[in-house]
Amino acid sequence: MPSMWRKIGSEIIVLKGGYINMDVKIFGKSMFKRKMIVLPIIIVFFLGWLSFSFYIYTNQILFLSIEGPIYDFQSTTLSLYQGKLDRNVKAVVLYLNTPGGDAYSCIEISNYVKDLATVKPVIAVMGAQCASGGYYIASFATHIFTHRNTITGGIGVIATWIDLSEYYEKEGIQIWIWNTGSEKDVGAEWRSPTQAENESIWAEVNYIFNKLINDIRINRPNLTQQDINMIKTGRVFLGNVAVEMGLADQIGNILNAVEKAASIKGLWKYILVTPYMDEKQKFFKAIF
Repeated sequence: MPSMWRKIGSEIIVLKGGYINMDVKIFGKSMFKRKMIVLPIIIVFFLGWLSFSFYIYTNQILFLSIEGPIYDFQSTTLSLYQGKLDRNVKAVVLYLNTPGGDAYSCIEISNYVKDLATVKPVIAVMGAQCASGGYYIASFATHIFTHRNTITGGIGVIATWIDLSEYYEKEGIQIWIWNTGSEKDVGAEWRSPTQAENESIWAEVNYIFNKLINDIRINRPNLTQQDINMIKTGRVFLGNVAVEMGLADQIGNILNAVEKAASIKGLWKYILVTPYMDEKQKFFKAIF
């Protein structure tokens, strides 16, 4: 068997060795040609994928949220302003879950929402509650979604001055005051307001209230006078009633708001971003 194997092996090598070598050469050329064909396809695919990812990166929907009582406006207004300037941001979804808060902070935020909505769609979504100054901010949005059981409305202004002077007197507490102006201690708990201060505070309260009502009337033109009269009472409404009145546009959630924003801008591919994401994170999200 070993000699026969060598003999047969020898005959194969002698008689057919050339063909074997030729087959190997042909196979080698074939593999090279295949590589030369596949490589450009991979490159084209990679460039197409990269180009498509860049397209997605330039179609961003910015998600912002306002939650809890509003006492400060700085971070929110900054995010709104940056969203306006960023060319990659095509629309903004603003989630509000707030009972309202400081009147002038709410007014400041609403000014930025109003300014942003003139150049990009701002879709508001009302959470469990979106009342008073919270609703006032939402009213400047392009479109308002609400949940059926959202508590909204509650439009009004309240100012308080707690006078503990009688209590201090009863407890034998004496207070000495040194101030540089007659209005420096406005709101101080050790005294009651003067007549002039009372009139001044009432004037300020009425000014803010009239501004809220007039702006809401302009922002939500479908509201009837009867609706406006109910709103003026400070009454709260559930979300489904708010839609019937015209305070909101439709029942929906955050996902519906994102879809609405994309639809308005005609985006079929996009990424949802937040103010806390840097550009690298946004680009990786677009890629993957």
